[in-house]
Amino acid sequence: TCLPRTQARAATPRAKMPKIVIQGKKQSKNVFGGATGKKRATTKSARTLEAGKFHNKVKMWFKDLDDTYQDVLDRARVEKLLGMLHDDHAEATPPHATEVDWVMRKNALSSPDSMTLEECENAVLSYKAYLKRRPEIEHAFREYDLDGDDFLNRAELSQFIAFELNSGDLPNDQELDWLMSRIDVGGAFSGAKDGLIGRTEIMRAKDEWCLMPDSVGRGSNFSNPRDAGDAPAQLVESDDESEPKKGCCVVM
Repeated sequence: TCLPRTQARAATPRAKMPKIVIQGKKQSKNVFGGATGKKRATTKSARTLEAGKFHNKVKMWFKDLDDTYQDVLDRARVEKLLGMLHDDHAEATPPHATEVDWVMRKNALSSPDSMTLEECENAVLSYKAYLKRRPEIEHAFREYDLDGDDFLNRAELSQFIAFELNSGDLPNDQELDWLMSRIDVGGAFSGAKDGLIGRTEIMRAKDEWCLMPDSVGRGSNFSNPRDAGDAPAQLVESDDESEPKKGCCVVM
């Protein structure tokens, strides 16, 4: 005779899935379970909400600037769009021409002279990340762009490296040649390997100097203390000697 359905289920219970064990502790499969999970879910929800608000704000800016109703913004209107972003981030100065042209060169993919809504959204996101380092860049050009052409030539870059990254010691020719080969990749108004470092190129200088291999020079020491017994304050020892833990950050 066949058992009733309820008894059949009781007789053959399902095997329970084992809980995940990490370092001897059972962990719930639900990453949003428990107190920590609730906090993680709340943080994710807040970030999603903030990203949605910013997305809608960019769409509103785009709509306000698209007075030709062609669903694209030309260079002049993109400059105004970046100006709105500056105002939103309380930037004291408007976008420089080199910054606007850099944004156009990097994001205007469908046409070199205009940008669609999607391209503007990508441009604003990348430029928003750039704004985090803009005060540092402004300082570099205010102090070391001696001829005022909005570029750092080899001599000006040497001064920047010496007094900002190398404790006042000028880099030697080998170090400077290596650094120039890494950062002189071409900007909005400058070409690759032209000996001129623009605002977007200078962002790489600090990072590349930190990662300079020992076979080239002293760049990997960052602060370059003359006394070998003094550990650089900006670095933390790790298994990978070429990877700084503090003082440098990789940029876009």
